[in-house]
Amino acid sequence: MSEEGLDLDLQRASAAWPRPVRVALVPPDPGWPAEARIWVDRLAPLGRVEHVGATAVPGLPAVAQLDLLLVGEVPDDDGLLEAHDLGLVGASLWRRPTFPDDGSCPTAVEVRVLSTDDPAIGDAVRFRDLLRADPQAGRRYTDVRRGLSGEWRDLAAYRRAKAPVIAALLRAAGSGPPRS
Repeated sequence: MSEEGLDLDLQRASAAWPRPVRVALVPPDPGWPAEARIWVDRLAPLGRVEHVGATAVPGLPAVAQLDLLLVGEVPDDDGLLEAHDLGLVGASLWRRPTFPDDGSCPTAVEVRVLSTDDPAIGDAVRFRDLLRADPQAGRRYTDVRRGLSGEWRDLAAYRRAKAPVIAALLRAAGSGPPRS
C-alpha cells in the first residue's frame, strides 16, 4: 500500500471518532505480547501476521493499541470481520470497535492488511527489530513520541509527524529510510 493510501485509511479511521484523536503514551504493559499472540493466532489462517509498533517492543511506552500487519489477500466475506470482532475503517484497515477501557478487551487492536509485495511490511518489521535490539534507539523514539503527545486532527497527521525520526533511526542503524 502506498503512503498516500495508508494516510487515506488513517483519515477514514479518524473520521469515525466524534472528536480529535488524542495520542498519549502509557507505561509498558507486560501483557501486550501475550495479547498480541492471541490475535496473531486468531488471524493466522488469513495470512502472515506481524505484531509491530511500540507495543511489540518489551519495556517501551506506547499508545495503548496493538498494531498488527496482516500480509496476504483477505477473502471477501462479510462475516469475516464480525467473526474476529473487528470493524472496517478503510480499504485495508480494521479496528476493534471498542476502546481499551470498556472491559471487553484490555487493549485496542488495529490491523493493517497489506499485500505480500508491499515494502511497508519490511519497513515496519525492521523498525520493530531495531527498537528491540537498540535501547538507545527506543529511548530516542520515545522522547519524540512524548513530544508529539496530545490532540491531533487525525492519525495520518500524527503518523507523518513521526516519520522523520523513524527514517533517521533506520538510517543511523544502516537499515535505510522507510520506502514509500
